[in-house]
Amino acid sequence: MIMVEVRIERDEEGRIRAVSLKGNGGAEGLAAMALVEAPLLGMRYYLHLSPEASRAEDGISYTVDRSDPFLDRELDAILETMLLGLRALERDRPGSIVVREVGLDVKV
Repeated sequence: MIMVEVRIERDEEGRIRAVSLKGNGGAEGLAAMALVEAPLLGMRYYLHLSPEASRAEDGISYTVDRSDPFLDRELDAILETMLLGLRALERDRPGSIVVREVGLDVKV
């Protein structure tokens, strides 16, 4: 039974534009939440952007603030690193977490 689902939405250029996490699953859920939340914190406090975010009892979702095209490389780096961590967690804990990507027609 899958406890945590992470949804990654990509734009027409293949860049991550939105992230959402639903569910709770003990240690795996906490690890996934930390991985998902880290880019949000980086966008706000390191890159000084204003991503739209909402929290619920069972998760978090946010839209990536791509208002400054000069920061695309930095955003891609932190978001793709998050995805690599989530994929590793999904691989190491099969059945506990699933990562779904939407809009994969074009890759960065």
